[in-house]
Amino acid sequence: MKSTIAFLWVGPDISIPSALVASIRLVMGDDVEIVHLTDKKTPLVPGCNKTQRFALSKNIMVARLQAYSKYRYTSGLTFFCDADSLFIKPLIVDANGKNLLLTPRLQDFLINDRYPEHYPEFTGKMINQVMPYLFGAIATIGDQSKTFGNLLKICKALPDRFHRWYGDQYSLFIAINNNELEFGLLNPSKHLHITKEVLTSDQLQHLKKEGIQMITFKGPDSKVYLKETMCNLKKVIG
Repeated sequence: MKSTIAFLWVGPDISIPSALVASIRLVMGDDVEIVHLTDKKTPLVPGCNKTQRFALSKNIMVARLQAYSKYRYTSGLTFFCDADSLFIKPLIVDANGKNLLLTPRLQDFLINDRYPEHYPEFTGKMINQVMPYLFGAIATIGDQSKTFGNLLKICKALPDRFHRWYGDQYSLFIAINNNELEFGLLNPSKHLHITKEVLTSDQLQHLKKEGIQMITFKGPDSKVYLKETMCNLKKVIG
């Protein structure tokens, strides 16, 4: 059975998820199934095998957990990723007998509890104290709808600010602290390499040699970084 890569994207501008899908096809061809999770109005993203549409909250943290809980799971591997990502090598995941694989955060730093809103829960805390796992790369084996349904329930019970920001990661932290999840780990050095710049052809070649499979773009100009890096990726692989 083919592995599946699934992503959430809502909105009329589909240039970012289109680049993600193009990178997947460039690197893996038709060897992987791609599923777009979205609302009732977002345009189709070219290259996807399936589009699963749901009635989603306008708050992105709630919407993501709704989509992951309503996603129609297969018996095989599903790799959930952020749409502002590019694959530079084929997806390979070693589940080691686990049905849920999370990505640990590599960097630790003092949270700004005033950005983008006031979060008194974070005052004086390092980020790994309250959000030690990232949501940008999660792998599942089989049906994990109950797992994400429970995270959705936790998130909805939090103050509204968590529905807009941080709610997915903070709900995951709460569930883990309550011993509600059994999980293994993805390798963030391979499955969620974060960058805040355009990657040149030489840089992409180097990252490929290091075994990195997926890169995710962050920062105010991440859309530009992603598009320009995609052009360079085509030179490397095309």
